[in-house]
Amino acid sequence: MAESAPNSQKITKQIFGETYTIVGEASSGYISEVADYVEQRLLDLSKTLPRASKTKLAVLCALNLADELFQMKDATTKLSNNPELEERTKKIISLLEEGIIGDHF
Repeated sequence: MAESAPNSQKITKQIFGETYTIVGEASSGYISEVADYVEQRLLDLSKTLPRASKTKLAVLCALNLADELFQMKDATTKLSNNPELEERTKKIISLLEEGIIGDHF
């Protein structure tokens, strides 16, 4: 069995009626928050699809979470590749450097 990293946290969480031991390098609070988020998403799906199996709900939940991730990545890419935003930022920096804006925002 592989050993965990020296800074890893290990917690036990119940997600959708199943007990999982989760190991990660993030804080136990963060790991717990992520697990709670996944459980809430599963519960929401189960209300929408009350007859779906746990496996189907887990796959649908994974697809929904992956979709969120892809949308966030796309939005981040669009933001970082925004020439207008970059130009406005440069102008603000220039004004700050010249002291036109002043000491207070």
